[in-house]
Amino acid sequence: MGKQMVIFSLGKEEYAIPIEVVREITRLENIRPIPQAPSYVMGLINIRGSAIPLIDLHSRFGIAKDETLVSAKGDTNADYKLALITEVDGKVVGFSVDQVREVSVLEGIAEPPQLVTAPFIGGIVNLPDRIIMCIIPEKVLDKDELQQLRQLE
Repeated sequence: MGKQMVIFSLGKEEYAIPIEVVREITRLENIRPIPQAPSYVMGLINIRGSAIPLIDLHSRFGIAKDETLVSAKGDTNADYKLALITEVDGKVVGFSVDQVREVSVLEGIAEPPQLVTAPFIGGIVNLPDRIIMCIIPEKVLDKDELQQLRQLE
């Protein structure tokens, strides 16, 4: 039996996150920087009156930013367009993504090969025309990093 996932891109790579952990998908417009925040925190975004920390997945995953992206406002060379709002260990956070490709049921999710040592990669889907890496949202940030986010409140 397959698992329903939100498939998104970072640069040219595709990732998936379980749909049940995604509260919403929102356009990024006003990111408020936080002085002395950890490098993986882009800043805060306002979601219906709540300040939500925005996590830079490019930075977390070590992926170069695609300089050819176009923002929601039509600006070229934009860094990000969308955020996946999710809850990690009781803390609501946003994950910055370049594009949300689709919501799909993924079949045949395999264990990642041993050479994949990133703790947040929970599985790989090998399709004829692409490979999708399945993310474990709870492992994108470690416990110390989650504690740092709580201090931003």
